[in-house]
Amino acid sequence: MQRNRLIMIALVTTAMLLSVPLAMGVPAAQAGDAVLAAQPQSGTTGPNLLSNPGMEGKYQQQCSLKTDPPWVPAPTPCDPNNYDYANRTLWATVQVPAGWAAWWRVPNNNYDDPNYYNSFPHSCQDKNRAPNDCRPWHNPEFRDTAGGPQEKTPSRKVAGDNSQKYFTFYSVHEAGLYQIVANRVKKGDRLRFSVYMMAWASQYNDPFKSDSQPTMGMQVGIDPYGGNNPWSPSIVWSPVQESFDRFSLFTVEAVAQGPMVSVWTKSAPHFAIQHNDVYVDEASLVVVSGGPASTTRRVTSTRPVTGTRVVTETRVTTRTIGTRIITSTITVTRTQIITSTRPVTSTGSMTPTRTPTSRRTVTPTRTATPTATKMVTATGVTPGPNTYTVARGDTVISIARRFGIPWQRLVELNPIIRPPNYVIEVGWVLKLR
Repeated sequence: MQRNRLIMIALVTTAMLLSVPLAMGVPAAQAGDAVLAAQPQSGTTGPNLLSNPGMEGKYQQQCSLKTDPPWVPAPTPCDPNNYDYANRTLWATVQVPAGWAAWWRVPNNNYDDPNYYNSFPHSCQDKNRAPNDCRPWHNPEFRDTAGGPQEKTPSRKVAGDNSQKYFTFYSVHEAGLYQIVANRVKKGDRLRFSVYMMAWASQYNDPFKSDSQPTMGMQVGIDPYGGNNPWSPSIVWSPVQESFDRFSLFTVEAVAQGPMVSVWTKSAPHFAIQHNDVYVDEASLVVVSGGPASTTRRVTSTRPVTGTRVVTETRVTTRTIGTRIITSTITVTRTQIITSTRPVTSTGSMTPTRTPTSRRTVTPTRTATPTATKMVTATGVTPGPNTYTVARGDTVISIARRFGIPWQRLVELNPIIRPPNYVIEVGWVLKLR
């Protein structure tokens, strides 16, 4: 079984490198365009340090002590037919593979809280109180894919007989998986965590095609201290990468600060659409050979390129990611009726030690109402038959639906609407054609 899985992973990885990833038509980052340090130049030593890296077998309901956060598993499993109800909670909606635990941001269910709508509200149904930009937060349902409804249509696993899926319905979440690895590393080991992830996000029900979601906010991380707090500043997170309707390999590196580390996956969708689903499979944690804690590494990503004529261009860009300054030189050749990938290679200095990271929490942004009487227009658009003036309560998606145009086209026509939040303001005049 292990040998067959390794062969399958190798074939899938080779196929992904030889084929062109297809990005969904949303104004988020191009598929594969995020710099993830997925292929550092050094090799690896030693075995996969994770328990059940393929997420196989029968999934079990997660159980926690009532004195602990819900994502911290109890020291011993709970028997669903006989467990200590007074001191333990058995999460019927959280089923995970052996060796792994689920985590999630707990929604605020206290409707009497005066700060309710600014602290991850569970519901936005009270139209008299809820702000226009309110988004309901739910803890996802965690399930396996073996025999599930999605398994009868697109493939939702990389190899083996099972994979993890989790999802929210008409709501958003901040959630993922984690595993603590103890007594298998030592201080100073440079570690690489990799895992395949896929997102399916849709306002409709086509399981083969995502829509209406600009970002799922997917990342992977390593806590070099081995903690179990998903919001710890110790976690070294990769940049956000989008991977709609296909599996992509997410990778991050960090240096162990002791005999224990923890590895993490994360997603944080922006819009509370009908389906916000994530699939996770085939993870690995290995010691990377050579190199001190501060090192220079090569970063490679790929970007789909399609054109109808030959165009060659070279661009040099500099950006800051966490504590790294990355300078990228990009050479692009586009050829008629050929779709290919282009390499984006850069070098950057990185010190993967205890690095504070920003929390990937999408907080509600209230729609600002201009107090001045002067009309604010999108790129100087004059009101006319093919324009619309934004009113209180409007969103990009609601306007697009009202006039029967894709919301991506609305954003394209009005550059003032910018990712990642796509905020619009009352009084803006937007082009519709």
